Amino acid sequence: MNVTSILSSTQITEKVRILVVEDEYILSMNLQETLELLGYTVLDIIDTAETAIEKAGELLPNLVLMDIQLRGEMDGIQAAELIWNRFQIPVVYITGHSDQNTVKRANMTFAFGYILKPVKQQQLYVAIQTALNRHQREQLSQSQRLNLLKNNFLATASHEMQMPLLNIKMTISVLENILEREGILNSELLSPFESVAGYITIMRQQCEEGLDLLNILLSMQMIDTDAYPLELTSFQLQEWLPHLSLYFRELARSQKQIFQVSIPQNLPPMVSDLGVVTKIISELLNNACKYSPPDEEIKLTVQIIDITKSVINKDEESDMKTNAQVPFFEITISNSGVIIPKKDQSRIFEPFYRIPYNNFWKIGGIGLGLTLVKKFVECLQGTIEVTNIKDCTRFTVLLPLSLSDLSS
Repeated sequence: MNVTSILSSTQITEKVRILVVEDEYILSMNLQETLELLGYTVLDIIDTAETAIEKAGELLPNLVLMDIQLRGEMDGIQAAELIWNRFQIPVVYITGHSDQNTVKRANMTFAFGYILKPVKQQQLYVAIQTALNRHQREQLSQSQRLNLLKNNFLATASHEMQMPLLNIKMTISVLENILEREGILNSELLSPFESVAGYITIMRQQCEEGLDLLNILLSMQMIDTDAYPLELTSFQLQEWLPHLSLYFRELARSQKQIFQVSIPQNLPPMVSDLGVVTKIISELLNNACKYSPPDEEIKLTVQIIDITKSVINKDEESDMKTNAQVPFFEITISNSGVIIPKKDQSRIFEPFYRIPYNNFWKIGGIGLGLTLVKKFVECLQGTIEVTNIKDCTRFTVLLPLSLSDLSS
């Protein structure tokens, strides 16, 4: 196989950066020439193990070609072991020695391949690509393993913590009933700050916050592992949304905010998970009420828009994809009097991210509400974005008319 056929068969799209460690000058020059002909980038040529370790940390190559026999107190095997342990960079050995002891020592350093001298072009290429592919697979494998451990821990910890909190919540209710029956709950002998009812309210609120957090973590874990159970049903947004917004209308009124709902009466039914859609809209409306100053306006609007999407034409034998106009519900929630800074708009859906404190954005929560909203929206095969229009913050949610059609 010649150079041209190797390059055409692999279709290298980005340069692989290689550090060469070889103390034979002629061989190192030949290696550099061959590597560059194969499409690789030679970062440097080093002739000692000590310098190789230093340069590996400085240049961070994709791979190191390491001669085993080097000048100095340290040989290539010792250098390769340190390079792997410190930087997780794969090493392919170049050696004129294939005796059993050398191979055994090299194997103990997580060797990714061997090339015997004299080095042949095809052998060099195969060894490098094999090492890179193996390293990539191992990195990916180590990353499923880590995610699996994280998800298992999160699910187990959240579940185990739920039970004590539920028991505490039940105990609070029992205690409240006993104290009320004994006439202690709202005793006139105590000041409002010493009220038993006040302390019980604090305990209940803290308990509810803990349960809400655990539910969020469990929901995120189930969505991330494609295990969240969707229950599809058909419902009318023009009937359901006004009912859902009643609570937030009253909340806005109590805070001297203006609440407006605009929903056409001729909308087609939505086929989706009603519980998930409720959580999405409720979280966004709650945030709008929470952060809007008095006398400002909160708006909830719905309309149908067409989105250009790539769809499969099932009438064609080849299942060819074509662009088509697909209708989506556009649900918009906006609130005036406050905007999200441009630099924060791309980060507000990140876990635990909170907008830095200023006159409008109050510190509160742990920064998972919008993260879960985005995951829920994507779970329903929709999108969400945030924009500023004049002095308004606007969240726009696009959801398909029928999730069952997209899932089929």
